[in-house]
Amino acid sequence: MTRRRLLAFGLLVGLVALAGCSSILGPGAGGGGDAANTSYDWDTDANATINVTGGSYEAVYAVQNESTFPVFRRNELGQNQPLGVSALQFRYPDGRVVTADETPGFNTSTERERAVINLPARNGKLGFTASAQGKRFTTRTFVEGSYEVTIPKGMRVDYEPLAKVSPGYTNKRMVDGRVQIRWDDVESSAVVVRYYLQRDLYLFIAGAAVLVLVAAGGALYYLRQIRDLERRRKEAGPDVDTGSSSDDGPPGFG
Repeated sequence: MTRRRLLAFGLLVGLVALAGCSSILGPGAGGGGDAANTSYDWDTDANATINVTGGSYEAVYAVQNESTFPVFRRNELGQNQPLGVSALQFRYPDGRVVTADETPGFNTSTERERAVINLPARNGKLGFTASAQGKRFTTRTFVEGSYEVTIPKGMRVDYEPLAKVSPGYTNKRMVDGRVQIRWDDVESSAVVVRYYLQRDLYLFIAGAAVLVLVAAGGALYYLRQIRDLERRRKEAGPDVDTGSSSDDGPPGFG
């Protein structure tokens, strides 16, 4: 196999590995869902609990002395835009759960840079569903305190650059075959979790190994060319005309 073919093969494997790392889990859910048929984790002790299930996620936020709950996300240009939410539910401190469909005043209004959820009470827990994209989950920190994010089954966050978790988390554990990440106190403006399938790690390692082999093959090829050139110079002998005539006088003299 020639050096060019080796290089092309290495680049192809690298592209396949990167494609595996950035592939989409499946069709996006678009934040859809019926509130009456959506179950939220009301028993969580975190201030924010997020369950990422692929193309969407379910979030539960503890609300304290607030009548509205603004939500937004950053677009590709770094600007705030309203977060599309659905399946709104609210749990009162006494354990009673209501939906937006059955509760007057419990609804969402859209502003220029955010969506505002109007709450039925000032204290309790708010649950909603929103869309997620690919193998990356990002949310603004709408409440202070502890956060808990559970990523889809089979996903991992162990190795960079395939994975990224920001800010640094307090602990990580497996719950029913899924990775759950917890922060005891989030002070940053956003929580970011980028994850990967186990196969993505194998593809990345294979691609990196092939590129290393291609680079090593290229280095050996050029080293061989240099040595062949040096050998031919030695075989040609010291009397080869190199364009220098330091021992000869000008033409016509001597």
